[in-house]
Amino acid sequence: MKRAVVLIDGEHYIPITRWAIDKLMKEQQYDVAGAVFIGGTEKVGKKEDVRAIGLPVIMHDNPLEGIKEGIAQFQPEIMIDLSDEPIVGYTERFRFANLILSQGVVYAGADFRFEPPRYADIMTKPSIAVVGTGKRIGKTAACAHVARVLSGQEGDEALFDPCIVTMGRGGPPEPELVPGKELHMTPQYLVSLANQGKHAASDHFEDALMTRLTTIGSRRCGGGFAGVVFFSNVEASAALANTLPEDFVLFEGSGASTPSVRTDARILIVGAHQPLEYIGGYMGPYRVMMSDLVILAMCEPPMADQEKVRQMDAFIRQINPGAKVVHTIFHP
Repeated sequence: MKRAVVLIDGEHYIPITRWAIDKLMKEQQYDVAGAVFIGGTEKVGKKEDVRAIGLPVIMHDNPLEGIKEGIAQFQPEIMIDLSDEPIVGYTERFRFANLILSQGVVYAGADFRFEPPRYADIMTKPSIAVVGTGKRIGKTAACAHVARVLSGQEGDEALFDPCIVTMGRGGPPEPELVPGKELHMTPQYLVSLANQGKHAASDHFEDALMTRLTTIGSRRCGGGFAGVVFFSNVEASAALANTLPEDFVLFEGSGASTPSVRTDARILIVGAHQPLEYIGGYMGPYRVMMSDLVILAMCEPPMADQEKVRQMDAFIRQINPGAKVVHTIFHP
């Protein structure tokens, strides 16, 4: 039986809420460990009256804090939403989803289900993922810069000998290794690859050109709300990276999608020109919550003015106060 916590409100009569919980337990075989009360008293009198449902109930003035407490206390696999309008709407439910998924818990309701991304824990070397909130906002430039810094190409002492794993919508059917340290990547060489039917502008060729380091190309198809891809072969590329002499691995995301491999840290690239709701709404907060460093790119007119950059920065810091935030100018 899956361990569950239910979200309940005071807009349902207590016997109805109890009836629904019984059906979850008997018909759907959930082990309902507790409940989080998220507001409303129209049909229950005082909010304390909801304790009559016969389960431990967490009550907090802020529903998000109550959800956090419920996850910490009951350790559920899934959080099931038995609430409804007017207590919650679309905006509130996306806020719940971002928080719940960031804790590795499934969030489900009457006609929706959000699964937290699952990352394969296969890396045997230090690793960083460089991901973004969209296409053409600087992921490849940032990933290449990080690789050059780590390898001592930016004037400082070399810290590691890194390689880069990419994934793209035009990637190869099997992991493709590009020995960037050895190749002289002239335009003629890239044209010869294109003539062979290869995607010679794919990220692993671009990274090899910009860093003179080993890269591995992967492919992917589809992308979800939280950055999950439908299909990819990036895990096979990660396994190949584990066998190489390089001692550090950078994983580069594709569009708004994230490699399905667990890394030691995550860098998120956000375009200052993007709509604010891309960061503060939908699954934008989840991406920020899961990141250690946020690079705000394109912080210059006509992409974004000072006020837009300030608003973006404020959103990011409010969502994840512990993340480092860097502003950059980036000209595509």
